[in-house]
Amino acid sequence: MNIKSLLLGSAAALLAVSGARAADAVVVAEPEPMEYVRICDVYGAGFYYIPGTETCLKIGGLVRYQIDFNNDELGELTGDPALDDGWNKGVLARLKFDARSETEYGTFKRYIEIQATTGGTTLRHGYFELGGLLVGHTDTLFDGDIDGEFDIAGGARVNQIRYTFDAGNGIAVSVGTEVAVNNDSYVPNIVGKVSVAQGWGGVDLFAAYDSVVEEYALKAIANVKATDALTLQVLATYASDYSFFSPAFDSGLSYEWSLGGYLKYAVNDKLSIGAGGQYLAEEFSTSGDDWTIGAVVDYKVVENLNAKLAVNYTDGDNFTDGVTSGFLRLDASF
Repeated sequence: MNIKSLLLGSAAALLAVSGARAADAVVVAEPEPMEYVRICDVYGAGFYYIPGTETCLKIGGLVRYQIDFNNDELGELTGDPALDDGWNKGVLARLKFDARSETEYGTFKRYIEIQATTGGTTLRHGYFELGGLLVGHTDTLFDGDIDGEFDIAGGARVNQIRYTFDAGNGIAVSVGTEVAVNNDSYVPNIVGKVSVAQGWGGVDLFAAYDSVVEEYALKAIANVKATDALTLQVLATYASDYSFFSPAFDSGLSYEWSLGGYLKYAVNDKLSIGAGGQYLAEEFSTSGDDWTIGAVVDYKVVENLNAKLAVNYTDGDNFTDGVTSGFLRLDASF
């Protein structure tokens, strides 16, 4: 090997090493794959997977503008004309969060609904469900009425624990323990419900016991689909005495028993109309009987914008003159 060959070999080796180092210097690590929000269609439209989890979340809500009218219901009952309700305008907003996932015990649902008005903010619903078990704050199991805006049937939102057993063939049985807002007793109220849903319609049967006043209440609601467009609803209530579950007007009038009905007709996909009434017997403090009737027009203006007009009339032994009331409501939801 001569000097020339040695020099050429050394230069080639140096170039190879330098090239390798230069190549190492420009190597860029591959970017991690991006995780986009995925649609979750298991629970219906509007759900998305929370990134990095198998939990599906839906966020919704509404903005409502409503004009209420009332020709002196409170003044009629108290004799004070200064309590005339007149015309009232109000706005409220609701924000809803619905999170769901699947477990070995069934669907795990978490639900929150917050309502805000110019007067403040309140929690309407806050509960979780696992399988048939529900724990939290929501409508009492005794809640239920017909589609009119005139009827009274008892029910409010309370803290509760309930379990629903799905017996199949459209039959479900529920039982719950509930605590009224004031927590007046260490013994909870007991509520039960049996629901039957079939092709012709359905029936709901309710029973409740108020542990504070030691009284009970019963209720039955039937929905019958006369045709695809026409639905008949029937309501019956009974209360042993005034209690948290007895049907009562905001004025405090509460009744031993009542019968009501409502007929609803869907004119088309956008417009439906309905009318009905309720007879209320044996008011607990006066023994008087009263009655109320009402009509409702529902109209879908555009997608997610609905209008409702309700007009009611109430009269009877506990009213010197009849009371006309109702509202015009616009709901813009998302």
